[in-house]
Amino acid sequence: MDHNLLKGKQELRNKYLAYRNELSLKERREKSSRIREVLTREEAYRQAQVILVYMDYRSEVITTELTEGLLAEGARQVFAPKVEGMDIVFYEVSSMEDFSEGYQGIREPSGSDDRRLKIEQLKGKNTLVLVPGAVFDRERGRMGYGKGFYDRFLKRLDAACEKERENDPETWVCSVALAFDCQIAKRVLMEDHDRRVDMIVTETGVIR
Repeated sequence: MDHNLLKGKQELRNKYLAYRNELSLKERREKSSRIREVLTREEAYRQAQVILVYMDYRSEVITTELTEGLLAEGARQVFAPKVEGMDIVFYEVSSMEDFSEGYQGIREPSGSDDRRLKIEQLKGKNTLVLVPGAVFDRERGRMGYGKGFYDRFLKRLDAACEKERENDPETWVCSVALAFDCQIAKRVLMEDHDRRVDMIVTETGVIR
């Protein structure tokens, strides 16, 4: 393990989280609303049949209104993450009442077995995965909060869907990070296990 790299990553993470934390609640609400508008105009969002959301925490891009809108629309399957051990597991949600306070105070679904996401459920369905994070760059590099939850999940998802893509090349899985412009660094320090996202949506546009 390269301790200099780890130290550098933590310093970069702290720097950009400080930028994000400096945004007032009003600014975060306004910017989050613009991010939602940019996202919902994207073809990947419009064509997605399954959407994996995350519930915002602290100063993250606010996803509550987006999730509420999806659930009210009722036209697609919506799943949200729950921390189980060292992994995140997604469960289907149908109402905001399905959420309660969980890991580190983050809102999580109840986690009943019959609602647990199984990769085979995504067969033949266009799937959009919304991803949080601390720092990003214009090469779609991403740095999370140090636990690796999304890096491991996206790796498992890619591996599970790879064979299906060969059988059904028209079906796709797209990972989309939501971030404020102040979270975009010149370069994110990446390790072998770190996963790039397919696109990043900010209040001023899309990084592809």
